[in-house]
Amino acid sequence: MYGTINITSDRALRIHTYTAPDDGWGVNSHIIELATQTIVIDAQYTLVYGRDVVDYANALGKPISRLYVTHYHPDHLLGAAAFPVPIHALAEVKKKIDLVGDRVAREEHEKFPETIPKHAEKPSLIVTPGRETIDGVKFDFMQLQHAETENALMIGFPEHGILVTQDLIYRGIHVFLGEQAFDTWLEALAHHQSLPYGKILPGHGAPGGPELYDGMRHYLTTARETLVASRDAADFKARMIAAFPAFGGHALLDHEMRFLFPNEEAKA
Repeated sequence: MYGTINITSDRALRIHTYTAPDDGWGVNSHIIELATQTIVIDAQYTLVYGRDVVDYANALGKPISRLYVTHYHPDHLLGAAAFPVPIHALAEVKKKIDLVGDRVAREEHEKFPETIPKHAEKPSLIVTPGRETIDGVKFDFMQLQHAETENALMIGFPEHGILVTQDLIYRGIHVFLGEQAFDTWLEALAHHQSLPYGKILPGHGAPGGPELYDGMRHYLTTARETLVASRDAADFKARMIAAFPAFGGHALLDHEMRFLFPNEEAKA
């Protein structure tokens, strides 16, 4: 197995968090182990790591019944071809993937043609925000807006105090800041921190507790100040690595530069 596994459990519910190696951007797929089935949240960046998640889930001895894709970014979407089940997504996320998914796939395929498909798998089943009971476990589907991206899915388990935040929160991995929604992202952190969830499963890095909110707030405020102070993309990257020397995900810093410094991209 290429990735690392952390298990979060509460009574009958077990969630296996698969974290990809650094070349997979440290992204998480969460495998929800229920009584008779498993459900996977997010599909990985590459087919290699997507297949690794499928193999791990299959070894639990229960069929994968659903794949949820929380948002359209490549590290959560492009491994979906490895999963033999339909994709569930919010209506807004489905619309975005239908619109730009293939372009995103082509761009990433050009970088890694052996491990990333040329086309993005498309969601076919719509998630409606609200509660649903699956295999005796209550799921709370939440729509996160204007944080890392315009629309994203979060999933809470209210009877177990567990919240899958995905990219509302990163841990120990550099954060994709392309949309620069710092104010609304910080507001979303404050709102969700007030909810009764003590176990936090982020989109990148290992699970933790409420302290992850403070860590994420610190990263965002540092990044906003650094972006203002930086001369160019190279300066910003160097400053962020210096500010967070132990963090992985340097590829995410590279990926976001054309969004943070579009004038440099135009000159190139």
